[in-house]
Amino acid sequence: MAHYKLDGAKFETLDELKEVMWQLYKDKMTREEFDSYVEQHVQVSD
Repeated sequence: MAHYKLDGAKFETLDELKEVMWQLYKDKMTREEFDSYVEQHVQVSD
């Protein structure tokens, strides 16, 4: 099963990552910018 990692935090699903991490980034960028950031920086591991 793949895991998704962003900024040192590891999640079982990409949706979970986005839901949790959005709370940290919502005051810093728009949702569109956040989605783009995730696409560019997410790491997928097995």
